[in-house]
Amino acid sequence: MDGTTAKSRGGHSFFEHDLLPENRSFELSDPAGGTQNRPRQNSTNIGNLDLTQAWQPYENMPKTYDLFGDGSLLIVDSPGHLPGHINLLARTGQDQLVYLAGDAFHDRRLLTGEKDIGTWHDAEGHVCCIHTDKEAAFATIRRIRELEAQGVEVIAAHDPNWEKMNGHRFFGAN
Repeated sequence: MDGTTAKSRGGHSFFEHDLLPENRSFELSDPAGGTQNRPRQNSTNIGNLDLTQAWQPYENMPKTYDLFGDGSLLIVDSPGHLPGHINLLARTGQDQLVYLAGDAFHDRRLLTGEKDIGTWHDAEGHVCCIHTDKEAAFATIRRIRELEAQGVEVIAAHDPNWEKMNGHRFFGAN
C-alpha cells in the first residue's frame, strides 16, 4: 500500500517535511498529553514564548494554548480535518474576537447547519471524506457555531463570501 489509510483516504494530509523554516518553528505538545513543546532543530527566534504551559479549556473549547500568556491569541485544538489541525482565536479589541477556522469547514452552510459534511466513494468503492475524522470535525464545527452565536467573528480559509464582503480587511490591502 502507498501509505494511505482508511482515515486518510481522500484527504490531503501529506506535507513536505521542510515546509517551515527551522529557525522560526516549534512543535506544540500533544493536546491529549504525553509530549512537551519543543523548538525545531536550531530554533533561535521564538521570542519569549512560554513553551512549558499545558493546554487549557476556554469557553466551549476543551483544549486551547494561550500562545503569549495574555489571552490575546489562543491556539485551538480543532480535531477532525487532519491530525494536528489547529485554529486561532484572536482578541482584536476589548470585546472583539475573531476565530480563524482554517479548514474546519469548507462551506459556510456546514457552519449554519444547512448542509452536512460530505462523503463520496473513490474508484475502489471506499467511502472518502475531506476530514479524517468526520465525527470529530462535526463536533469542532458545532463549537465554532456556538462561538459565532456569542458574537465571535468566524473566518474560514475558503470562504469566498467573507472575502467578497470583507476583502478590504486583508493585511496590506488598499
